[in-house]
Amino acid sequence: MNKFFIVTMSLIFTLIFSIGVIFLFIVKPSLNNECTKNIVAKGSAKIGGHFKLTDVNNIEVSSKIFITEPSLIYFGYSYCPDVCPYDLQRNVIAIDILQEKGTSITPIFITIDPLRDTADRLKEFSNFIHPKLLALTGSENAIKKVMKIFKVYGKKSNTGEEDNTDYLMDHSAFTYLVDSSGKFIDYFNRRISAEEMADRITCFLK
Repeated sequence: MNKFFIVTMSLIFTLIFSIGVIFLFIVKPSLNNECTKNIVAKGSAKIGGHFKLTDVNNIEVSSKIFITEPSLIYFGYSYCPDVCPYDLQRNVIAIDILQEKGTSITPIFITIDPLRDTADRLKEFSNFIHPKLLALTGSENAIKKVMKIFKVYGKKSNTGEEDNTDYLMDHSAFTYLVDSSGKFIDYFNRRISAEEMADRITCFLK
């Protein structure tokens, strides 16, 4: 009976060890490669680049200077009633999750509505969203240039009257991950949760 018990336990331990080895050397690397196997994550997508905009202190700043760590860039506008606040809150939750794990990420918000999103307006907006949020505005031409290099869509909805300042903006809603040099890594759509985003960012930055 004791001999049977010993043999059985030995087989169980051998099986557990074998499963662990398979996971460690086969399954885990495969899972880790999931985030980098696509064309976008390998850096071949021509998205992003350096740019200059205006910060909340009304000072022109360059992405070469303020992007010093991996960053999440989101394009929207402060008057957005639903999509932008939700996405930004999800982004900063992911950033807080990563911060607790020792990974620092900068959240960046770039307005697509520079007419209304002045430096003062964005200062209030960024303080409301997250103390670390870097909010940027600029001239209409400067904003269009940045939107172009990140392939962002955005325009006023049908406003009726040309001088109407109470309008909505139609726009794409992706969050872009760049590395500490500002190089594009990948993007996230609206369906991803904060927890999933944090996991994928961790995978990218390994």
